[in-house]
Amino acid sequence: MIDISNILNRIHAIPQDSTLYLIERLPSGTGLFVSNGNVLYLVPNQDRCASLSIKTEFLHLETNVFVSAFNTSVSSFENGYYNTVELQMSDSNETEGNLSAFVNLCISHASYMQGQEFMQFFDSLVALFQLPKEQHYKNLIGLVGELTLIEYIFINNSLDLSPYWHTDGSASRLDFVCPFANLEVKTTASNSMRFTIKHDQLFSVAEKNYLIAIVLEESNAGRTLEEIITSLKDSPDYCNGLQFSINLEKEKRRVSPIDAKHKRFVLKKVYAYPASNINPFENIPDCVEDLSYKIDLLSFKDISIADILL
Repeated sequence: MIDISNILNRIHAIPQDSTLYLIERLPSGTGLFVSNGNVLYLVPNQDRCASLSIKTEFLHLETNVFVSAFNTSVSSFENGYYNTVELQMSDSNETEGNLSAFVNLCISHASYMQGQEFMQFFDSLVALFQLPKEQHYKNLIGLVGELTLIEYIFINNSLDLSPYWHTDGSASRLDFVCPFANLEVKTTASNSMRFTIKHDQLFSVAEKNYLIAIVLEESNAGRTLEEIITSLKDSPDYCNGLQFSINLEKEKRRVSPIDAKHKRFVLKKVYAYPASNINPFENIPDCVEDLSYKIDLLSFKDISIADILL
């Protein structure tokens, strides 16, 4: 297993000059490099991309670049044409988070690159690093709830939900779109079972839609978000796809790093409700759109989540 912490330490130890220093060889002929204080990911130009250069606030893409070793620091890396994406480092408070996310995603892409072309991967990185810097407690609660559900289902039902999580990225209508059902997850760390829902979102295809309510308790006996993620990523049996890693990094950037390290939660209960059983409105007039409201689930009977997975 690749030691992320060791890679990050070596990146910081490299001199800030124009030499291209090899930091870590990765699968499929790829590698992580440092030059001028910035971190680069190099991938052999197997997609036969034409020469192209694109810059964003944090990233610089160059394709079809010839790379040749001229000293021992890169002698183990083959000469040839590569596609490169460079993370522009700065003194901002976001640098450490950006660096960790970038390195993690490059490692994931190197391991599963057959499933995603380089330009698609770059588009995913651009979308990630352009996300607004939201750091709200509700984002932490929501992410802990969704990841806890993935873990809970795998442990109790031997089913990996991670490939079905946020299948359309941030634009996903529902949290999990599975072959057998669609799941919308609501999480609380209080005694209230009152949740805000978007009517069209949950009841559009009510016979396949389910509302999953996750009840957490903030407790020193629990686990942090970082610990939950480590547990998921360390398992060889689930949560190891590239798209899951991309979605996870997106969601992590919506959470305060301090909260992710220090706030601890215990799973108390998982409830499942068929959407058709909790729909409070039989008919919505055509003139009503984007209807959102709070619904109290205490008055509704839940079902076994195992029944959904059959």
